[in-house]
Amino acid sequence: MHARGMRRRSAALTAMATGVAGLLATPAALAATLESYAITGVQFINADCSRNEYVVTSTVTGVTDDGGGFDKIRVEVWDDGELKDFRVREVQVGTTVSLTTFLSFVGTYGGGAPGVGIVLAEADAAGENIGYLAAEDPYFPDDVDGPCSFDVERIGGPTRIETAAMLSQQKFVTADTVLVASSKAFPDALAAAPWAAQLGGPLLLSNPGGLPAAARDELQRLSPSTVHVIGGPVALSEQVLTDIRAALPAATVERVAGADRWATAAEIGERVLQDSTPEVFLASGEDFPDGLVLSALAARHQAPLLLVRAGSVPSATASALATIDFDEVYAAGGTEAISDEVLTEAAGGAPVTRWAGADRYGTAAAILAQFPSEGRVLVASGEDFPDSLSSVPVAARTGAGVALTRPDAVPAGVLSEIERLVGGWPFPLVTIVGGEVAVNPSVEDELRGVVGSTSEAARDAAARSGEQTRPTATSSNLPAD
Repeated sequence: MHARGMRRRSAALTAMATGVAGLLATPAALAATLESYAITGVQFINADCSRNEYVVTSTVTGVTDDGGGFDKIRVEVWDDGELKDFRVREVQVGTTVSLTTFLSFVGTYGGGAPGVGIVLAEADAAGENIGYLAAEDPYFPDDVDGPCSFDVERIGGPTRIETAAMLSQQKFVTADTVLVASSKAFPDALAAAPWAAQLGGPLLLSNPGGLPAAARDELQRLSPSTVHVIGGPVALSEQVLTDIRAALPAATVERVAGADRWATAAEIGERVLQDSTPEVFLASGEDFPDGLVLSALAARHQAPLLLVRAGSVPSATASALATIDFDEVYAAGGTEAISDEVLTEAAGGAPVTRWAGADRYGTAAAILAQFPSEGRVLVASGEDFPDSLSSVPVAARTGAGVALTRPDAVPAGVLSEIERLVGGWPFPLVTIVGGEVAVNPSVEDELRGVVGSTSEAARDAAARSGEQTRPTATSSNLPAD
């Protein structure tokens, strides 16, 4: 197969240059303006399975109001006339933003037409494709003899720092921006994880006194143009920035921090680009469990996560709430974690939804129930924060939820939600994040039992369907109409 890794186009190079002009619908007169785009694709192949992953980075100017003052675009991957995956993105009208979109599907691309087809399209208010902005067909991913699995996989190193680096290595083909947070304290990472997800980059961890080798090596592999160091000099010293600059001389290295944890979260929250349904998520800045899964939900909703005290709204948080537009407020934990009075004050009259259970796992299950079933979930320890927060950018890329487990067993409510998330999917993927001390082998066995029972019938049905619809030779992956 051909291997072209990355392809980049400017606005002057339209879909006409891709060889599929005859298949392209003409965009409406008032369509989003696609300034430039780039595609990176990898097809992982090993003895067990194969998986395609594509990262589409684009610079888009919003033109048409599809609702709430936002213009919608749709990014798709096609193979032999079959839509394999898509994402709908939003850009505020009159603004130009950079978007990172992740697409994937299990299996090799078929033999009917060469490669795959990647489409960037104008979308209507319902998110449907109404005209191509650009297309690449055929596009050939790089073939890599690398990690590919379904059912249950484990990604975990001997330390939290190495686990975060391994997670990035296996789940990020490329990243132009990377965030680095402290491995020793949770507040900065809790607020930063949704922003990392929006920027399309991983969240790596560092010791306060200097950048560890595992994080350095992963930064050099990704070679991002920008690195955001989250937190003040107590959380991550100047030596960390010095080490990053030494590892990446050409990168822009920026510290994003406020005077304290509340102000750092506020600074990050104000940088999150919200969509047409603006929301704010609130978590305790005094303890981590309730905010772990909430951080992943905030990332999915493209919303900021701010921190509050149990009995008061910190001044930095209040200032951020006065600056950020929102129509709804979501919070995690019971009244001992965040009082009703705090939520009322923070909401300023907006509706409030609180998710709370009898313990951290009950709360986690209640939040996990808000994720739709898309066949993927990441599972991390609920006893500590680093692995779950490093999971959030990965979860946001793939539409997965983040579930919390006890070290030796998955709580019943969480297990029920995991079963719902993967049920009926022929190739579900449960990713355990962390080593065997954090998440014991007994949990892995428990998850294999759930996934195996829910996916076997769906996999057999998919196989029978595939036998009935073998692709015929054709020159295009995209639909003729």
